[in-house]
Amino acid sequence: MVLLAALTLPGAGAAKEPLRLKPSSKWNVHYAEDSCRMGRSFGEGDQKVVLMIDRYQPGDALRLSFIGKPAYTSLNEGSIRIRFGPAEAEQEAEFYPAALADKTPSLILRGSVRIAPYSPEVRAAAEAALKAKKYDFEVPEITPEQEAAVTFIEVTRSIRKPFILETGSLGAPLAALEKCTDELLDHWGIDVAKHAALSRRPKPRSNPGEWMKSRDYPLPMLLSGKRAIVHFRLNVDTAGKATACHIQQSTRPKAFDDAVCKAIMRNAEFDPALDAEGKPIASYWLNSVVFHI
Repeated sequence: MVLLAALTLPGAGAAKEPLRLKPSSKWNVHYAEDSCRMGRSFGEGDQKVVLMIDRYQPGDALRLSFIGKPAYTSLNEGSIRIRFGPAEAEQEAEFYPAALADKTPSLILRGSVRIAPYSPEVRAAAEAALKAKKYDFEVPEITPEQEAAVTFIEVTRSIRKPFILETGSLGAPLAALEKCTDELLDHWGIDVAKHAALSRRPKPRSNPGEWMKSRDYPLPMLLSGKRAIVHFRLNVDTAGKATACHIQQSTRPKAFDDAVCKAIMRNAEFDPALDAEGKPIASYWLNSVVFHI
């Protein structure tokens, strides 16, 4: 959900031979109250890259960040090319640059990615559903076999040095991440078994892309040129009413978080989730807002 139009900036430099970086740590999974994070280091010294993978609910969407000098970019925004090899196709992903407290470069992807990009047919079907005002279009999920087949992640374009992270099979690490997200649902008071057999997820009654407007951009943040990515979760009751807004993760300042929950709670409306027997069931709905100048 983009509030203001983005500028398209060119990529930096010509194609370079990518670094091949082997693991320099084990996978670590962090269980937070509203999200799951998995991380691993690759390479050493000035060539070290830390991969962070965040997930906010069960499913195949991944939020990626790359930390380290090879991930430095001189661009204020742009897109990288990423490939989950060897079998899956390359895809583009927009990013924001950032830096840690010690000034280590960090590249944060603005949206989620999947191991495999959506096919042209799926994209066309999704666009047709949106035009028909159907806001609960479901896409085919990534299979465990696809996850297990991934052995490296290649990142190119717009960064100081293209690199390949030799991850080994992602089957077991992503299974651990899935276990974490199932436990999230339990922590939220959601019946995991019933949700695995839903006949309908909460269905927005209007276009979620219109629940926030440019006027919802916090004025002090707009005047100072600040941007943010805010991931949020709504509790949705058996009548389809959003009863609470939770910030799962945010780049902050807090003014952005407050703006999101205020606008979303004012405008969000749903048809409730239905269990396997077609009965309304309390559930949740997730999305993110990108505040972009």
